[in-house]
Amino acid sequence: MKAGKLEFRFLYLPPGTADPTYHTAIWLEDEDGKLIRTLYVSNELSATEHKLGTVCPDWVKQAGWSKAPKSLVDAVTGPTPNVGSGSMTFDLGELGIAPGTYRVRFQVHIIDQYNILFQGKLAAGNSEQDVKIETLYQPTKPDIGTDVVKEVRIHYLPAPPEQ
Repeated sequence: MKAGKLEFRFLYLPPGTADPTYHTAIWLEDEDGKLIRTLYVSNELSATEHKLGTVCPDWVKQAGWSKAPKSLVDAVTGPTPNVGSGSMTFDLGELGIAPGTYRVRFQVHIIDQYNILFQGKLAAGNSEQDVKIETLYQPTKPDIGTDVVKEVRIHYLPAPPEQ
């Protein structure tokens, strides 16, 4: 059996009283919190911002990005999502990720030291599911007049039965 597809949907809103960076990282961890795989990282975060320590710090701590192989960096790095509705889909089977239980993490840098982490538990296998998401503001919710990331949805679709 192969793992299926993991779809992320989100809405990045225009800035309020601050100009957010929207640097973004998406990754999977095992149940013990060990990095399984970075699925996506935005260009500037991948190239330079990961060195600051305040931009997507949970992903930076896990990824060891400065030591990551260039093939992985090239495979998962993409443009920073634009303001508006966005979606990304990852075929876990094609990425070599087996069915099982994982922590799904999606982190967005807002400004300065402020980040938002969306996380949930995924049971990749036979059942379609919406991942129940917990939202954490780090270190606190920034006072910028608006939530700049909304309507986050993480949905899992199992792989079709093998013929």
